[in-house]
Amino acid sequence: MPTPVVLVHGLRGSSAEWSVLRDILEAHGHDVVAVDLPGHGTRIGEPFSIGESLVTVADAARSLGTAPVFVVGRGLGGHLAVECGSLIDTVGGVVAIGCGTQALSWVLDSYRIASTTTHHMLPDSGAAVSSAASSTFVRAGSSGGVAPSEHFADTLRQLDALETGAALARLQVPVWLLNGQFDRFRMQERAFLSAAADHRLVRQRGVRLAARFRRPMETARLLLGILDGRHPTRSLSALPDR
Repeated sequence: MPTPVVLVHGLRGSSAEWSVLRDILEAHGHDVVAVDLPGHGTRIGEPFSIGESLVTVADAARSLGTAPVFVVGRGLGGHLAVECGSLIDTVGGVVAIGCGTQALSWVLDSYRIASTTTHHMLPDSGAAVSSAASSTFVRAGSSGGVAPSEHFADTLRQLDALETGAALARLQVPVWLLNGQFDRFRMQERAFLSAAADHRLVRQRGVRLAARFRRPMETARLLLGILDGRHPTRSLSALPDR
């Protein structure tokens, strides 16, 4: 049976990064909405906020009707998907792509410093870097702005508010962590799985985060398998005591 799906992009991305995957899901009968978070894509001029981002995802989920919705997110979008899934009752499942580490303060501080330096030192305030990053994810001919470096720094300041481990513990629906073998941030992957009551780790061999969008057919195959029930989760209540 087709499943409605909300797609949530990552940091400095946009809904356009999902263009190929969205087409594949729709071709298999799934209703799909790909959102632009504030400060990204068609909403590039808006200030980013965690609260407004959660409202955006929740509104998209509710727009797809009363059937349980799967929320699929990459990076920042995956953390938001988990948080949203723990808060609203229209979510039937969560797929978090490239989410294996809590937004730790020292990591965020490092990225903030690098982003601020880029914005102030480069003559184009980092526009060329943003464009190069965008081309990794966005299909040729697609539109969608990439958050400039000053928006990036503002976004990073707010990520401390996302407590993904706690959200996973609250989550009452199945969650899949879809992580690549060479994803850089997987330090808390096992802790995240332990926190979730109903979970499954799906590993993409030989893949890091950006490669998923250069090889969308493989990511689509795995996601379709999740939607079709070919990658069942494991309930903690069903696991033997250790």
